[in-house]
Amino acid sequence: MFKHSSSLTKNKILELMGTMEIPQLSKWTLLGIGVVLYVGLVQTLRFRSLRNLTKTYAAYLHDPYSLDYKTAHQIMKRVILYETPWMYAFGTQWALIKTYTVATGTGLLVQTRQLTSDSTVGKRAEDTGVILTEFLIGSMDSDRGSKALAKMNWMHRRYGNKIKQPELLHTLAMFVLEPIRWLNDREWRPLTELEKVAIFVYWKEIGNRMGIRDIPDTLEELEIWTAEYTKKNVYFTKNNKLCADSTMRLFLRDVPLFMRGFAQHAAVSLFEERSRLALGYEKPPRWIARLVATAFHIRRIIIRHFFLPRLHELDPLAKPDSTGRLYRDTWAFEPWYVKATVKSWLQGWFWTSGKVLPGPKYKSNGFLVEELGPVEYEQSSKEPVAKEAEEMQAYASKGGAVVLGCPFSSVGYPPKYGA
Repeated sequence: MFKHSSSLTKNKILELMGTMEIPQLSKWTLLGIGVVLYVGLVQTLRFRSLRNLTKTYAAYLHDPYSLDYKTAHQIMKRVILYETPWMYAFGTQWALIKTYTVATGTGLLVQTRQLTSDSTVGKRAEDTGVILTEFLIGSMDSDRGSKALAKMNWMHRRYGNKIKQPELLHTLAMFVLEPIRWLNDREWRPLTELEKVAIFVYWKEIGNRMGIRDIPDTLEELEIWTAEYTKKNVYFTKNNKLCADSTMRLFLRDVPLFMRGFAQHAAVSLFEERSRLALGYEKPPRWIARLVATAFHIRRIIIRHFFLPRLHELDPLAKPDSTGRLYRDTWAFEPWYVKATVKSWLQGWFWTSGKVLPGPKYKSNGFLVEELGPVEYEQSSKEPVAKEAEEMQAYASKGGAVVLGCPFSSVGYPPKYGA
C-alpha cells in the first residue's frame, strides 16, 4: 500500500514538472549575471591579501612605529611584489628624477658626466635599479644586499664632502615619499597606515647604514622636513635641466619620433608645479594633462573592479649560474647583465626594434654585486666593498641602529658602525 502511494506521488511530481515552464534567459541576461559574479569574485579576492596582512600584523596596528625593520621589510615586499609592483617602480623612477630639482646637488652630477652623457646614462639607470633591487627585494642583511648598499656608499664616499648631509636626506625622503604619493593618488587602492610606516621604517634603516644623520623619527616629520627643505633648495638651474633632459631622453628613446613631443608633455604633466619649474620644463597643454589623469583614473577603476589579483609575488632578483655570476631576466632601458638568448633577443626586437639587444656590449656574462657602477671603478672597489659589507652584516647582527643607538658614518673611511 505504502509503495503504491509513493509511486503515485512520484508520478504526480513528474507530471507537474512536465507542465512547468522553465524561463528562457537571454544571452544578455546570462552575460550580465556572469559579469556580476565575476566582479564579486574580483572584489573578494583582490582584498584578501589586505585582510591577511591586517590579521598577520594585527599587533602593530595600534602603533606601526613599533615595527622593527625586518618585519617592516616583509610588509614592504608585499606591497612591491604583489599588490602594486608597476606603480611602485614607476614612483621610484620619478623619485630619482625629482632629486634633480635640488640645485646644490646637480652640479656634481653634471661634473661626473655619468648622468648627462647618453652613452652612460642607460647603464647608470640600470645599475641603480639593480642595486636598489638587491637591498629592497632581497635584504640589506644578506650578502648580496649588504654588498649592494656598501657599493652605493663607496660610490658616494668618493666625492667626500661634496655631497652634503641634507642632500642625502632629501634623496632618502624622495625614495620614501614619492612612491607612497604615487600609490595613494593613482593606484587601485591607497596604502594603509601600516604599509606606509613599514616603507618608512625600512628606508630609515637603509639611511642609517648610509650614514645619513638626523633622519626624522616618523613619516609625518619626514614630510614636514621635506616641505621645508624644498622651499629653500628646489629651484631652477641649468644643471637641473641637463640631468632631467638626459633621463627624459632615455625614457622616451623607444617612443616613435612623431610621438615624442606628446610623450614628453605627458611625462611633464606628472610633476608638481614646483618640480616642473625647477627642472625647466614648460607647462604642458591642459588637454594632455587631463588625458593623462583620466588614463590613470580609468586604469585604477579597471584594476580594482575587473582584474583578478596575481597568483604569486613577482621575483625580479637576478639569478646566479653555476659560477656565481648573476643574470637578469628583464630590463628597463638597456639589457645590462642579460644573457643573450633567443628569448632576450626577441624581447629586444619587440621593445626597441632591434636597436638595443643583449650581448657583450651590455655585459651578457652577468655581474657580481661589487662590480656594479662605473666600469672604471669595477676592480678598485671590490676589496673595500667586500670589507664594508662584512662589517655591515656584523653591525646588523647586533641589531643595527635600533639597538646600537646611532647609525654609522659612511662619509669617511673606514665607516664606524654604531659609533
